[in-house]
Amino acid sequence: MITAGFRVLTCADAGFFHFLPALEKNIFDHQGEYPVIYDIGMTKEQVAQLKSEVIKIAPPEGFSGSSSSGALKATHKPRCVKHFLKHNDRDVLCIDADVIFLETLEDYEFSGGDIAVTPRHPKEMLSEDPYLNGTLNSGVIYFRNTPGVTKVVDLWEIECGIDEKSDQMALSDVLADAAIKDGPGTGRAHGLSILKLPAITYNDVSYSIGKLWHFKNAGRYSSLQRKRSVVIFVARHFPRMMAWRLTRNRQKSEWTDSSN
Repeated sequence: MITAGFRVLTCADAGFFHFLPALEKNIFDHQGEYPVIYDIGMTKEQVAQLKSEVIKIAPPEGFSGSSSSGALKATHKPRCVKHFLKHNDRDVLCIDADVIFLETLEDYEFSGGDIAVTPRHPKEMLSEDPYLNGTLNSGVIYFRNTPGVTKVVDLWEIECGIDEKSDQMALSDVLADAAIKDGPGTGRAHGLSILKLPAITYNDVSYSIGKLWHFKNAGRYSSLQRKRSVVIFVARHFPRMMAWRLTRNRQKSEWTDSSN
């Protein structure tokens, strides 16, 4: 049973394919339908193993290289989102392939925003330079399907081509008027409402209390890949155990929405 009006979107090339089989099942378990996956360089054999709708799209040159900040560019994202918005009438939640669902997301959680992003997580704020690669974490972004939003996605794509920026830095700059650094709340940019969601709930890079856990940089570290696999397995086969763990973690957490 489909639980929300929006569609979940993710992207992968051959190197990130290994995240997808478990991820698509994880999304189906929580949202009632498989995601749409944008193929930016998978093999035919890999695509054949997936149950999701797969759309092949040519990524921009250098999308998998390093940005000026040292982070991966990931400049394919606006192209994929723009394609989806053009060919569908539903809103879309764009997630990185190393993000997983721990709880179901409902439409009301994005109400009031044309675009929803997450300012930096408290864990990320412990970094020596937390804004080196932008004021937000682009691992989770929600887009309402409107002409105004599509125009901002166009600006995002253009910004990705400036000064070797990553997609994350580019979107941070495009949405600068929304005051992302101020934390959760609502801002305005380009005439749109920008919903700034708490990362501890919607982009949890500490993988402890959120509805969405983001195993950031799991593509680079096998230890994170193993941890992610274990969490997905437990969440799928022992949901009560995972629910108990989430409740326990939330009771003990030092982080609250207002601290993000």
